[in-house]
Amino acid sequence: MTSQNDVSMENKAEATGNQALQVNVKMQQGEHTGQALYSNVVSVQGGQGIVIVEFGFLDPQTIHTLNRLARSGEKIPDTIGAKMSCRIALSIEAAHNLAQQLNQLLQKK
Repeated sequence: MTSQNDVSMENKAEATGNQALQVNVKMQQGEHTGQALYSNVVSVQGGQGIVIVEFGFLDPQTIHTLNRLARSGEKIPDTIGAKMSCRIALSIEAAHNLAQQLNQLLQKK
């Protein structure tokens, strides 16, 4: 399966007088990126000049059990386990670009 995504990249450059420079980037699959990973839970943490995003999968049965516990007023566990699908370290600029693209996509939906 060969799939390509058009991605808009913005870069604040001195040469443009602090205006956003927009360049279209054609994403192509790499050796290990042909298989999409499904995630239904995400965690975001800040670091020294980077943002760590962890994508994970929580079993639907666990979600169902948590919903049932919440509805019945029973005690919900403080911590539950999810299987990590992927961890990505992003520069602050890439994280900002990701947030903008997600906001644009979600506003359309």
